[in-house]
Amino acid sequence: MKMFFIRGLLLFCQAAHSPQVLHSPQVLHSPRADLLVLWYNVENLFFPENDSLPGDEEFSLEGIRHWNWYRYRTKLTALSKVIIASGSREPPALVGLCEVEEARVLEDLIRHPILAPYHYAYLHSDSPDPRGMDVACLYRPEHVGLLGWSTLPSGAVSEGTRDMLHAVFTFNQSDTVDLFLVHLVSKYRGTGATAESRRIQAGHLMHCMDSVQRIRTHSILLATGDFNDAPGSYSLNLLQSAQIGGDSLLRAEPETSLSQGGTYKYKSSWSQLDQAYWCQGTTPFQLSARILALPPLITKDELYGGLKPKRTYHGYKYQGGLSDHLPLVLRIHRVLPRSPAGQ
Repeated sequence: MKMFFIRGLLLFCQAAHSPQVLHSPQVLHSPRADLLVLWYNVENLFFPENDSLPGDEEFSLEGIRHWNWYRYRTKLTALSKVIIASGSREPPALVGLCEVEEARVLEDLIRHPILAPYHYAYLHSDSPDPRGMDVACLYRPEHVGLLGWSTLPSGAVSEGTRDMLHAVFTFNQSDTVDLFLVHLVSKYRGTGATAESRRIQAGHLMHCMDSVQRIRTHSILLATGDFNDAPGSYSLNLLQSAQIGGDSLLRAEPETSLSQGGTYKYKSSWSQLDQAYWCQGTTPFQLSARILALPPLITKDELYGGLKPKRTYHGYKYQGGLSDHLPLVLRIHRVLPRSPAGQ
């Protein structure tokens, strides 16, 4: 489904292709005053069968990691529990994921017995990533309405980078959110060697958000994802001073129960790689964020001390964790007007 404003955005952002997969039951959504969004880098969520891409061989049934159906289903079960646990009363209406290999993974996830009662649908399109790692979105049609969506090229960087995902949802009947999900270039070749690529991608994200704001001035704009660098770094400092349609782009400062803070730990240092930037425009909403440091998601750091995320593998040794990142929970909540004095 594409509306005229989506086509306008594609013109601004020069999208390379149209969406390929949409699983969307036709259910009318009910009003919700707040909107809960979960972002999670789920680290190597591969479907066990091997395909034509060479990057997934070690996560196949015959691969060096001995990735099998039991381990795959164990990871889906753990992820389903995280999604449920991220909401205090109701699971999130929107879930952004990255490092998802393909649509079959999402099909299995939303049909998992833990998630099936909540009737999630998903948005996904294969991107040029050489390992098949994509960004995807789950949403609950009972609580949000999908107006349109598309994938966008991540900017003028080398071939084989993940696409961004842009989707437009209504909630609370008349409120609208433009959601951008991103997974910027990693530091696999070193921080300095890849910083310029992330900087280009960050600028491209700003351009796309600004293009949307020119079309819809009353929509909340929210960009969240794995930015693969710390806030204020060279690659991301454009976002610190960005103006979207005349409004400042704001970064959500997350709360965390971990004294170190951050969603990712490299050696002894925690870093806030998973971030959220937003522009509220004329809407009466605020954005709050927290890092979801559930006990099953963290483990003792024997080498550097303290705690660290519990990964599925430690090196090539299977340890049954979920990810090297911690989830980020975002709540868009309405600001109630103050009552006149004396009333």
